[in-house]
Amino acid sequence: MESRMKNKTRWLSRITLVGAVATALVATACSKESSDPTKDDKAPPGTLAVAEAARADSPLDATPDPQGENVYYIAFNTMADEDGLATVRVPAIFKVSAAGGPSVKLHEGAPLVSPSSISISDDGQTLFIADGAAESAPGEDDGSLFSMGIGGGAPTALSGTQGYQPRGIEVMGDTVWFTGKKDGKAALFKSGLGGGQVSEVASGALFTDPSGVAVTKKGVAYVVDSGGAASAQGGASVIKVEAGVAEVVMEGLGVGHPAGAALTADESTLLVSGLDVGRGTDVVYKIELASKNMSSITDVIGDFRESAGLHRARGKNVFAWADSNANGTGTVYKLEL
Repeated sequence: MESRMKNKTRWLSRITLVGAVATALVATACSKESSDPTKDDKAPPGTLAVAEAARADSPLDATPDPQGENVYYIAFNTMADEDGLATVRVPAIFKVSAAGGPSVKLHEGAPLVSPSSISISDDGQTLFIADGAAESAPGEDDGSLFSMGIGGGAPTALSGTQGYQPRGIEVMGDTVWFTGKKDGKAALFKSGLGGGQVSEVASGALFTDPSGVAVTKKGVAYVVDSGGAASAQGGASVIKVEAGVAEVVMEGLGVGHPAGAALTADESTLLVSGLDVGRGTDVVYKIELASKNMSSITDVIGDFRESAGLHRARGKNVFAWADSNANGTGTVYKLEL
């Protein structure tokens, strides 16, 4: 692992910013035509392009719809409390077009308390949200998974998922995969789209503080664990779970909160939303799963310090990446590989 980290090379990428929007403020942005005229509009293979940025208040996670046409994200609205004497931060779910335009608030407030991760169903009609502090029962704030339609409305708790302190979430087919803790034990879990019985997929000594999760079509999961117990170098680790067996595939990473993970469309490469170990600034790690070679993406995001969630559109290499403090209030970027 030490030699792998020493030989780590930066993955150079051309990044273009097409538009920027905000929940209350339209940010200045350049168009694709205003980028370097000596380069083609189409990014070369193996590069990353930013096609959209949405400004929000502390966005923690974002997911594109299956076609990559819209981005849904978790952020917060700041408002006066009931007495008007103080301000409170209220969680909300937003939608923004990947082509630009204003953000639309789909829901705000209860039953959400501290949502950390969002995913979307394969048909693009239902959002799934992990909230580790939502009230699972009167007086109990140990979390739940929620679902809500893409048109908005109050989220509905998924039956059976209460009390699991869910952190990261990924929907694949008819299964909701999520990380969390139950009775103090950290683990990877799964449930059906409609809730019901929750199954423990894997737990044990490798799992300390699991967060982001990405899953292949065959049910192989990759979990980012920021607890560091599995890492001989300290820092976060990436844990592969196949047929219930967990093994570390990468270690010594710096990650933010919540850590994000997403697989490329061909499932050969894992992207992890992280922090540069030396500088503490944002980076997206690109891990080739067969060779375990790792490179870094820092263009555009390299001066930010609050790296957060990361998800991919179903059928293409279109990603949504969040930083909870970029550009002052936080920014959600659409990334194209």
